[in-house]
Amino acid sequence: MQKLQNHGGSGVVTLPRDDLEKDDLLEQGELPDEQHLDVDRLGRRTYVVRIPEEGGDLPELSQCEVVERLAAKRALDLGVGRGTPQAD
Repeated sequence: MQKLQNHGGSGVVTLPRDDLEKDDLLEQGELPDEQHLDVDRLGRRTYVVRIPEEGGDLPELSQCEVVERLAAKRALDLGVGRGTPQAD
């Protein structure tokens, strides 16, 4: 678990180096000089951090794989799309 740190009144959290390496975000083992991130607040105490592709493209949050997967799971859990029997 990471620790939330104070940086000029804003909250700062670090991203584990191993995870940055997995996503090919390091240049010769170092952080790039300027890497932009997008942070969205999803709800109470829930945030998502996204890193744009090299061209700067950042898909809509609803199109992100993890969000689509969670939405599909929620729909299945709720039985969305199941036909409801009609009364005769």
